[in-house]
Amino acid sequence: MQPYLSKLSLLGVVASGLALWVPINAQAAMSNIDNITIYQGLASVTRSLPINGSGEQTLVFSCLSPTIDPESISVQALGNVNVGEFSIETLSAEQAAQCQYGQYQGDTKIQSQKNNLTDISAELEAARLTKAYLQNLTKVTQINTAGTLANNARDLETQAASINKRIVELQQREAQAKDALNQLLAGNTTSKQNSVTQVSVRTASRTPSTVKLHYQVRGASWEPTYQARLNTDSKQLNITASAIITQQTGENWNNVPVILSTVNPNQTTTSQLPRVERLSLYEEEQAKLSRYAQPMMEAAPVVVSARDNYGGAGAAEMPPLPSFSVSSQNKNGITEYRLPQRVSIPSDGRRVRTVIDEQSGTSKLWLRSTPSAETAAYWYASAPFLTPAWADGSLQLYRDDNYVGQSRYNYQNLKEQGIGFGIDPSLLVKQLTDENKQGDKGVFNRQQTKTITQAYQFTNQHNRSVRLQVLSAEPVSSDDSIKVTAAHTPAISQKDWNDNKGMVAWEFDLPSKQAQVVQSTYQISYPADKKLSTN
Repeated sequence: MQPYLSKLSLLGVVASGLALWVPINAQAAMSNIDNITIYQGLASVTRSLPINGSGEQTLVFSCLSPTIDPESISVQALGNVNVGEFSIETLSAEQAAQCQYGQYQGDTKIQSQKNNLTDISAELEAARLTKAYLQNLTKVTQINTAGTLANNARDLETQAASINKRIVELQQREAQAKDALNQLLAGNTTSKQNSVTQVSVRTASRTPSTVKLHYQVRGASWEPTYQARLNTDSKQLNITASAIITQQTGENWNNVPVILSTVNPNQTTTSQLPRVERLSLYEEEQAKLSRYAQPMMEAAPVVVSARDNYGGAGAAEMPPLPSFSVSSQNKNGITEYRLPQRVSIPSDGRRVRTVIDEQSGTSKLWLRSTPSAETAAYWYASAPFLTPAWADGSLQLYRDDNYVGQSRYNYQNLKEQGIGFGIDPSLLVKQLTDENKQGDKGVFNRQQTKTITQAYQFTNQHNRSVRLQVLSAEPVSSDDSIKVTAAHTPAISQKDWNDNKGMVAWEFDLPSKQAQVVQSTYQISYPADKKLSTN
């Protein structure tokens, strides 16, 4: 029998009593979380409740998040089960006492502050009892003041003074703790997190079965983060992809299976249609007026890890260690990461981090310099194992076990330009020439010229040869009357580098302790009666 999917029926009932409302012949129990898929900004949750016995009954999914999207709710029954209407209710925390308000709502800060206040109050009570005990002893010593009893009395007075000071300190701490708790409670009372959602499902069956509730809830998200580690001696590059998960849905997800999806459900789901231009003729005077018209403005973590050991038994007797290798699946551009272990993600905003992928291999290394922009050279590495399945995220960079900075993982940019690993102080860059000469216009000359000469020297201070890439830019003419000629020494290795018009590149091996000069000369000619504009 295929599972039965009920039609959405929202009754919009809001409970007004002081107790959790449960329909007649209802089974109210804490549901199990079968699966959670986390996207950007929301999560899809699937819960299940068993059907015990037979006949007509109502199942109650209680203690759900107050930020559930009602339009996303669906019910699925397994086996020969008839599903009727279901209702959605919003209950206050006082009404839903069984949800263990303060714990289930994920407000661990309130619970922690309550525990702190309890500890302070216990210390204060103990200090007061000690003070009372010392006071009684002091009264006894006041009656018997002879001999050592007088000395004991003075000792008791000293201890009493210390206890009094301790009591004052504890009273101050207790008052501060109460104020902090009141502020937390005040902030929590005004929040929607001070309520829970309850879904009641009417069913009819002859045998035990299971009903599944699926819904989407706001307040959950995950983001990828990457660490790239480069060894410049072995040319080994390792990139570790991790996921940082956080949620403040109002539900504590304890020991649940999790899937991370790279799809962004907040993005546009349809493409735009082309704009059709409507052509018409109008008078020249109207064109002149519109030309000078004022243009209108356009509309406007907790790290999930394995335990170190499993008891004191010998290695041969120990059970196999669990594997935390994440499995991934590509669904036509959408990548899903299924965590093999169950994880706990409290609803307090803490960051849970787990590794989702790791790639390594031999990389091609080179130094890149753009001397016209900066007289420096940077380490770069290619990564043939880069994958478009990885979503954009922060990229931390380590070169030879040293943290050199942070960049951004973007597959297309890194694939085309390589991964930068910071400046190399052992490759010296020096500007030798930067000349800009304007040619004489003359009386009979119909053309004037402009000559630009640039020269830079690169010196390798390493104890080994390095591959050097030098980038420069040729002037590009956007007018047929402007002519540009270029001469490069040595000859360039690539014109229009990476399909960027005007960019040129030299690539060569620079031996240890050796220097290389690159020079470019550009001659620009244009009509003598015109002015040259550079954008």
